[in-house]
Amino acid sequence: MTTIATYAYSRTHSVTFVADSMRTALIRLIEGLGLQPDALLDDWKIVGQAVKTWLESGHLTAVTIEFYVPGASVASARWDIPVAYDGNGVADDMWLDRDHLARTIAKSTLPPANAKYRLVLSAEAGRAEIAAMGPAELRSVSAMLGRSAGTIIASPAITAGLTYWKSRT
Repeated sequence: MTTIATYAYSRTHSVTFVADSMRTALIRLIEGLGLQPDALLDDWKIVGQAVKTWLESGHLTAVTIEFYVPGASVASARWDIPVAYDGNGVADDMWLDRDHLARTIAKSTLPPANAKYRLVLSAEAGRAEIAAMGPAELRSVSAMLGRSAGTIIASPAITAGLTYWKSRT
């Protein structure tokens, strides 16, 4: 007797997995940099809706977490999670590379103890409007260098990379 199993992964599966993995990665990142993720958890209902909606439509291009000292126009630290819609092409392969994320966090510079953080979502024109989401500008990183750290999240339809910014000195 032959048993055949078929697994169908739709873009919806990828969207849910990637959005949930982004939330997990952001929590680990915030905690790894010595801050509490409470603000992220409080805002995730709205932010998570925007992430899922714009991943599903293909409009989300990046999620950025920016660390800053209140009142400053420059970032103290910044991490970008750029999104690509080419996926890994493997039907049942979905992963978040927690070990790679932890190693990358260990190489980065800690923001000052009084730093705050905020999320900025970058999305292409034509995206659906999400209540409570509005325009935002990123703080300057002119004194920093961005370093790509490869892919941290993969699914059949969507992948997400990681870039962290360090001081040039």
